[in-house]
Amino acid sequence: MKKRVLLIASVILLCWVMIFPMSLLFSRYSIGEPTISFYNIFNVLVSALAFAGLVTTLVLQIEQTRRSNIDSIERSVFELFNTFTSDSFQAVKNDAFLCLLIAVRHKPYGMFLTSRLFPVGRLPFPEKARQIYTQFRPELATASDKELADVDRAARLHLDNILNFFSMLAQRQAAHSVIKQVNFAYDWWRPTLWIIAQLQYEIWTGSETVRQSCRTPLLRETLKTLDDIYGYEPLEPGPAVYAYLRSHPWLREEKLDSAY
Repeated sequence: MKKRVLLIASVILLCWVMIFPMSLLFSRYSIGEPTISFYNIFNVLVSALAFAGLVTTLVLQIEQTRRSNIDSIERSVFELFNTFTSDSFQAVKNDAFLCLLIAVRHKPYGMFLTSRLFPVGRLPFPEKARQIYTQFRPELATASDKELADVDRAARLHLDNILNFFSMLAQRQAAHSVIKQVNFAYDWWRPTLWIIAQLQYEIWTGSETVRQSCRTPLLRETLKTLDDIYGYEPLEPGPAVYAYLRSHPWLREEKLDSAY
């Protein structure tokens, strides 16, 4: 950027240096007032250089401001990373991932989980999900309905935190080079999050009440941005997402529900 500004200033100066002797010669032979012409040309030259200096200063200030903004965004990415890897946030990730794994194995729970992201049209807890819960947490086998509901509610709240976290990360798109170099484990989260994004889109498009009552951006917008940052092929809700889910090796290992 600085080289470009110096080049512009040099071109302006060179043009005026070339014009100066020609104008002086023209004034001497055609007008007969070389001294006055000299001072006029000199004044114009100084004015041009002053203008070039002003433009150069403004361009440099704009570049400095842009660089400062990027630096600020990059620092915020590292702050997010520190939060993501902190011991206190580990419980949030564990609970959120538990919800997502149950959704992988049981689509009705995935629908229930996704419906709870909206304030209207919320579905009831599917009874079969209790069996899936105990596969991951055997201690819940003897839990009462209320105890299981409390565990599930806490886990879903932590999933909300994870969704908000990735949404904030996507807003740092200007620092995409830094995001790619920091391990946010997006490769692990992506397939399960696309399950939620697909189901959320289906609920949103299938209900006028939901569309009228909910203005929060859909998860798919966050995932599209993160996919672009990490270099994934773009996905659109619909058959492409289901094809991606069914072909994902890790989801098959986790016994993806055939209903997907």
